[in-house]
Amino acid sequence: MGIEWLLIAAGVAILIALLALRPMLQKRQGDNKPAPLLKGDGKFAFTIRGCIPFSENFDAVRIARRIYFVEATLLEVLLIPEPSNIERKLAVAVTLDSKVLGYVPTQEAGEMHKYLLAHSSGVRAMAKIYLGSRPEYNGVMLDLAKPLKLESKWKA
Repeated sequence: MGIEWLLIAAGVAILIALLALRPMLQKRQGDNKPAPLLKGDGKFAFTIRGCIPFSENFDAVRIARRIYFVEATLLEVLLIPEPSNIERKLAVAVTLDSKVLGYVPTQEAGEMHKYLLAHSSGVRAMAKIYLGSRPEYNGVMLDLAKPLKLESKWKA
């Protein structure tokens, strides 16, 4: 009889603990805000390197977004710092739909890496995506203003 009461008490304690955590879990799930957007200058002057190895990702994006080869497509990409990258410690990946399309060139990546580390979920930026009939024609051009600034939340 003593073991049954002990099991019942343990079950009640677990239930109380779960009920106490429920509001905190719901609040955490509601915090899925989009990453902040970097301000651009409209020039799309930053060319992304290393696009050829990611040709399968470009094809997947083209199919998912129904993008055709005619002209560049304006989309929001996510810039994510990759401090665990073996080849480059200051690597900044350019991703779209959770697929890496390339990396920011080393010179620009060094400047923006610390800035991006402050935003653990990454930072959004506007980009022109070029999808070609062959992998070497694929490319990404980022719209970034120097110095890096976030887009204002309050529009005038």
